[in-house]
Amino acid sequence: MTGVQARYVTEEQQPELLFSVCTLVASDDRYARLLDSFERMGFTADTTEFIALDNRGQNRFDGYSALRRMFPEFRGRYIILVHDDVELVDDGAEELRKILEELDRRDPNWTLGGCSGWSADGSELLRHLEDPHGCSRPLTAPREAQSLDECFLVLPRARAVLPSLDLSGFHLYAADMCVQAKMAGGRTYVLPFFLHHHSGGTHGADLEASRDAFTRKYEKLAIGTRLRAPAVTVYFGAVGSMRRRMDELAGRLRHKTRTIASRAGVQNMK
Repeated sequence: MTGVQARYVTEEQQPELLFSVCTLVASDDRYARLLDSFERMGFTADTTEFIALDNRGQNRFDGYSALRRMFPEFRGRYIILVHDDVELVDDGAEELRKILEELDRRDPNWTLGGCSGWSADGSELLRHLEDPHGCSRPLTAPREAQSLDECFLVLPRARAVLPSLDLSGFHLYAADMCVQAKMAGGRTYVLPFFLHHHSGGTHGADLEASRDAFTRKYEKLAIGTRLRAPAVTVYFGAVGSMRRRMDELAGRLRHKTRTIASRAGVQNMK
């Protein structure tokens, strides 16, 4: 008889809190402004935990490692990954709760939300925020997107996607998570949640390096026309269909060749 005891799970465990707010903190002053604004807008201790990853003085964490490092410790139903230079000005905890719960009902497979990104077809930049580039708040409901800005990201913990292990830095981790969400069968949205981002972003050599690494990763991940699984081979596209017919023909020829060889061997034995 074994002494090992299993814990049976019969339903999804309910989170302890509504929100987990995670921030890479490089500046005490900026983070204090963020905390003040979140508290003022209803993110209080009874609904929200605040987690600061200490990048003061040096970068101990980056955009790709932060969420993965902290995920086991989050206690909120919704995870918010936010820059330390964000300030809430109009919308608060109650507005965000309503938006997310309605999105849960409307699309149970949503996996990622933000306040700025490109539309699903890539034709329109959707911005629902104020930053040095201007003020824009056009949305009255979530809009599906193909990418998001990193300044403010929201994930349902039950369906969270995590950044890639083989990428690093402070650029394109939101785009990486959007791709991961799509591959997992989820969807990404720009949310009608208004905030102030005090930075307009940076465009330097590190951004180009991140883009190059991102490109190399996803070029290598192209599945191609055929994927061989242990139980079955899967084919993709028109070229894949042609390859399937060729593989099936080659399989029949191999089978016929083995049959002829087997019969010839029997005859030789006689």
